[in-house]
Amino acid sequence: MKNDPLKAFVNLRDSLLKRKGELEAELAQIDRVLSLSPKGSVAAAPKAVTSTGRAKRAKNELSLKEAVLTVTKGKTLSKPDILDAIAKIGYKFTAKSPMNSLNTLLYSDKAFKNSDGKFGPA
Repeated sequence: MKNDPLKAFVNLRDSLLKRKGELEAELAQIDRVLSLSPKGSVAAAPKAVTSTGRAKRAKNELSLKEAVLTVTKGKTLSKPDILDAIAKIGYKFTAKSPMNSLNTLLYSDKAFKNSDGKFGPA
């Protein structure tokens, strides 16, 4: 009997779908490992995705502003120190770059003042 091209296509497609699933599982494992922040750095929380493909927001007890005000109460801190401190109190980012989110807050909100690269309440 001749080699059926349709059967060959279906077999190839099935094997590719299987391999794709294996690769996605491996990438998910790598993402989980990379999201673990080494001491002294902050990693974005792994993103949960809705059915529309948009990332869900992290469920934090405090807003970013409230978290920063909490950790800078009575003192000034550098931006990396603020990121570390808010991570220690449990604040989670879903942004790819948590520093960008922090920069936006610190430089646009009048509740914070900048003293030579260290930020505290105004």
